[in-house]
Amino acid sequence: MRFPSTKIIFRLGCFLLLFALFSPLLVLAAAQESNTPPPAVVDYKIGPGDLLTISVMDAPEFGGKFRVSEQGMIEIPGVTGPIRAEDQSPLELAHSIREALIAAKQLRDPKISVLVEEYRGRTISVLGSVAKPSIYPIQRRTTLLEALSLAGGALPGAGDTVTLVRGPATAEATGAEVGTVQFVQLSKLVSGQSENVEVRNGDVVSVSSAQVVYVLGAVIKPGGFTLANPTSGVSVLQAVSLAQGFTSVAALDRGLLIRNSTSARGREEILVDIKDMQQGKVTDVLMAPDDILYIPESGMKKSLKVLGEVAMAVANGVAIYGIGYRIGVNGW
Repeated sequence: MRFPSTKIIFRLGCFLLLFALFSPLLVLAAAQESNTPPPAVVDYKIGPGDLLTISVMDAPEFGGKFRVSEQGMIEIPGVTGPIRAEDQSPLELAHSIREALIAAKQLRDPKISVLVEEYRGRTISVLGSVAKPSIYPIQRRTTLLEALSLAGGALPGAGDTVTLVRGPATAEATGAEVGTVQFVQLSKLVSGQSENVEVRNGDVVSVSSAQVVYVLGAVIKPGGFTLANPTSGVSVLQAVSLAQGFTSVAALDRGLLIRNSTSARGREEILVDIKDMQQGKVTDVLMAPDDILYIPESGMKKSLKVLGEVAMAVANGVAIYGIGYRIGVNGW
């Protein structure tokens, strides 16, 4: 049995290497010739406001930079009437331009390429508690998680609710009304327990801010505390536990719960007896977001109104200096 010579093996190796290098270009050329977009290009659909660079091989006078009009059209030299660019991929538009130039008897077999230089036709807004809230162009099918990633992700103190307001493109694709609101729990979205829905042109994504309760006064760790699960909330005794309990001078029977109110008073002040709560004599009270639980020191003979003013002043300091910032409170 005779084995191939070294020269034949070398030539075969060179051929295989050249085939590996140039086969992708051959596939792309075939796709352009047959006007069948490869999968990597087919995703993005051109929209109004996009800036296109159109090249015509051997006939540069028909090409150039073209801004897609608000009506979704472009005008090519030598072609009678505008060409619709909206909702076409770059390769689909290249085919349309080719057919238009042939129909106008300008060129017999033009080779066209279309490049999108600026994406303005497909945008989403990502707002709220994200690192970089802004309006972002989308160049392909984009999921909700990808939209949040474009904005740098949710901030460390963000809430657990993502609000998705649907725009006209979603309404057209799904039949839903424009302005339909969808709520998604961020923790479930990240863990894969919630559907990672697609966002479309005109949609608005908003990440909620963290919901916080404040525990101030004669506790070991006064400050603001983020609600781990806003749907279930936190009770007064649970909030005290977050603050690591009371100091030795706490007046447990004179706790004050301050709640924002829609009434003319501006806020509601509720006297709570934490000692009776601990003994089961009275029901533990569920706190609402932004509630302030203030525990005065024993012997602090102040009116309910004055205690409320003290708690509000301290809470404002906590809000300014950051959630969880430790402060010393000695009655005032």
